[in-house]
Amino acid sequence: MKAINLTSILLFVLCIFSNKLKAQDGYTYTLQHDGGYDFTIQAVPNSSSNTFATSVQSYGFTIILPDGITATITSSLGNGASATFFNGSDVGDSSIDGYLVTEALGSPISLPAPSLATNSDMVSFTVNGNPSSGTLYILENNSSIATAVTPLKSFMAADMVDDGMAVFPNVVDEFTSAVSGMSSFSFTTLGINTNELSITSMYPNPTDGIVNISGVHNLERIEIYNLNGQLIQLFSKNGNMQQIDVTELQSGVYLVNVQSKSASKTFKLIKR
Repeated sequence: MKAINLTSILLFVLCIFSNKLKAQDGYTYTLQHDGGYDFTIQAVPNSSSNTFATSVQSYGFTIILPDGITATITSSLGNGASATFFNGSDVGDSSIDGYLVTEALGSPISLPAPSLATNSDMVSFTVNGNPSSGTLYILENNSSIATAVTPLKSFMAADMVDDGMAVFPNVVDEFTSAVSGMSSFSFTTLGINTNELSITSMYPNPTDGIVNISGVHNLERIEIYNLNGQLIQLFSKNGNMQQIDVTELQSGVYLVNVQSKSASKTFKLIKR
């Protein structure tokens, strides 16, 4: 996913929230599991007899992942969605990480009329690293995190009124959960690598180049991702003590996924 500065979209999102939901027509978001580590966030219309096709100008929501896990957008409503990565420690919960996903459409895109009760695909993404524990979920608008950090709230700027005017208020309720149906997914249900590695140490961290990993039996694969979810380096080795050389990496924070035949674990690595 493309990482951008969280503050760069603050004013944009706050502007959206200045237009309150004024009618029963509106939307919530739901999570669809597409199989494996592939997921889609869908927009769900509130129950309505409205036969006017919804015209969407922009939208956004926040997905939460276990600490150290990344995701990559594969498609979106207008094929231009951006994702702002943030560390859970920055919002008071070091056990998670997250992405604020937003898309401003160059030209409004129509969704089926609410009366059809049809869910619409907004963003599809893949979770990286094959996590075997923890939970993926859509951040609820009335959660403590979203209440404290308002720009993380879900929204949709859309015209739902057939009055000949193009007006795009926020049609997602910012004071309720704003989710419906399935809104979370436990990675333990996938039945892949159900054991987490018990690694004695990964050192030094921070590092200038060489990283030692000890305490892993039958080590098969080490993957290094950047915070955008892109695979940067791949190592395939065996043994109980391994060294990897990350000298060529630029300074920054990376995610190291260590895999054995039966388990895996992801660490944050700081390259100086």
